[in-house]
Amino acid sequence: MYLNENSILRSITVDNFRRAIPMWFRSQKRKFLKAPMWTNYDLTYKCNLRCEHCYFHKAVEEKRIQGKPLNDLTNAQWIKIFKYHRSIGIHSATFTGGEPTLRMNLLFEAKKIFDNIQIITNGLIKIPEFPGKQPVIWTSLDGGSETHNAIRRAEIFDRVIENVQDDKRIYLICTVSSSNYDEIGEVAKIAHDANTGGLFYNFYTGYPKDPLLLKGKSLQKTIKELTKAMADYGDYILLSKKMIETYIKKSHVKDCFFKNGEVQSFFPNGRRKFCVMGNTPALCANCGCVVPIVAHCLKKFDPETIEKFKKIPF
Repeated sequence: MYLNENSILRSITVDNFRRAIPMWFRSQKRKFLKAPMWTNYDLTYKCNLRCEHCYFHKAVEEKRIQGKPLNDLTNAQWIKIFKYHRSIGIHSATFTGGEPTLRMNLLFEAKKIFDNIQIITNGLIKIPEFPGKQPVIWTSLDGGSETHNAIRRAEIFDRVIENVQDDKRIYLICTVSSSNYDEIGEVAKIAHDANTGGLFYNFYTGYPKDPLLLKGKSLQKTIKELTKAMADYGDYILLSKKMIETYIKKSHVKDCFFKNGEVQSFFPNGRRKFCVMGNTPALCANCGCVVPIVAHCLKKFDPETIEKFKKIPF
């Protein structure tokens, strides 16, 4: 049988089966214990930036009651939660914020508890080597120097590039919005020259009238430029044709991991939130979140998505 680039049979390999079998057994254990597949923790309300498109601060302000201060859990409180989640079968955790590297000691403690951790960071603080298996680090890069600094509202571009240079643990992530959609190719070149593990393009998530959302001609140009970047840089770009199609059609929303509880997200005070992007399903209509998009494509056994992401040591 002829296997074209979109054939599901291309994903049926010995290597993929070896990876899938232990994942299947863990999934059965989680179902029995009614535990999520993995967890996402916003470690702190604090951040060293105030970015234009920050979903976290918007969600926090929506949650704030009468201007009362919001306090982070202590290290001991977080570690207790980590150990409980690990005891019910959770092997992987993602750390966001705020800025999670402001609690670096807690990240090192989490790595002792979970088999795999991911850190989502703005790149201002260089992440040191961890004992044993290294975390997967996602670092933001939103454009060339001028655009990145404008979106991040600080002169930080050079510092970020210095911190990520030649670090294969790091996968750069560009959130595409109306502010930077015309710099997709420039971001790809900058990222590739920095010699990191790869580059992923995220789509901005917002409420219906948000001016940062991609619509009409800006969305059309975005798709064209993403397709070109994929052609120019190959597997370095962690994006597939199926993922772009999924974003446009929003077919990932129905089976979203956050909505069905397979992934759970928590505020810095330990309280559960709706999803990593915010605390309301009103964001679903314009969701561009990497988690449900990739998950949807993997569930459909899209061979290009499988090949793109299997090299990442989740």
